Amino acid sequence: MKRFIKNLLLGLAIIGAIGGQPVFATDYDLNTDVYSHLENWDTEFKIDYYDSDVLDVVKDIAKKDDYLYISLKRLVYERVRSTATVKVTYLTTKEQEEYINNELTKIVNSIITNNMSDYDKIKIINKYIVDRYEYDDSLVSDNVYSALTTGKTICQGYAMTAYKMLNLAGIENKIVVGKLNGVGHGWNLVKLNGKWYQLDVTNNDALGDNRYFLKNDETLRHDGFTWETNDYPICDENYDPTSSGNITILNNNTQNVSSSKEVSNNYGQTSIGYKSVSDGKWYLNNSSWYFLKNTGSYATGWTMIDNKWYCLGNNGIMQTGWIYYSGKWYYCYPVSGDMATSTIIDGYRVDSSGVWVA
Repeated sequence: MKRFIKNLLLGLAIIGAIGGQPVFATDYDLNTDVYSHLENWDTEFKIDYYDSDVLDVVKDIAKKDDYLYISLKRLVYERVRSTATVKVTYLTTKEQEEYINNELTKIVNSIITNNMSDYDKIKIINKYIVDRYEYDDSLVSDNVYSALTTGKTICQGYAMTAYKMLNLAGIENKIVVGKLNGVGHGWNLVKLNGKWYQLDVTNNDALGDNRYFLKNDETLRHDGFTWETNDYPICDENYDPTSSGNITILNNNTQNVSSSKEVSNNYGQTSIGYKSVSDGKWYLNNSSWYFLKNTGSYATGWTMIDNKWYCLGNNGIMQTGWIYYSGKWYYCYPVSGDMATSTIIDGYRVDSSGVWVA
């Protein structure tokens, strides 16, 4: 990773046209027809529209989806008598887009769980891209396909990958086309809890921290970012993760209980150590497991039972899968529920304390 801010002009190629005599369009759904061809990555299609602004119309239709619009590398309009044709060159081929969609769907399904908050989804996607990509100093890799297959890309590849992954995770977002210190640059806007925030994954990677993770407009302007403000929503505040809690799986409120049996692991998890043969018992109710203490109440939070760590929600339900807690990821096995340690899960290594480290 480079220790300086990276930026590069988003590679929207100059789009040219062959003029024709203006003729009114026939009565058909132009928007639906053109968007369907573009969405299908068709490289040539007939169009029942003959006005001189035809290519501007096609570009405006493509703007319905930021990823699609940026993927347009070149547009050409040809007209022979009454036959009008649009020819399109994309950043990627149709086959490459199929690979992108399949690969990103698999990735998102492997790192996103149903119990995650939107904040945690955004954070894990940002981390995944930062860990997987490096900035392409040769400035060749400008799309998601080359980014995924080489591990290198420019800002355009970072922003387009984030856009796709966030959409797959159900997070509304946009791609911003702007400048950084006078040089073309691209990044994302994400919508979280009804408000918009700035997200620059490229420079989160280049700087080695999350300096531009869910920030307001002023933060970026201060650092030399510029963009057409009328084209994008306003981001008027930095996101405060403590306002909605950091512990998704535990309903944002892990209970730390003081007792003579209190134990802690190396990463600050604190709870009570129990023995199932003497201090309580496991209890199955409506397909969910609970640890019912002899006092009649359920154990909650991170709890050690029979020398194994378990994550129990505020309602006592045993949590499984990937769990985000205090800025770190842990994994609890789907069947047994105990926390994984010193092993590899879904290709990711967790250390002796259960923390995902690589």
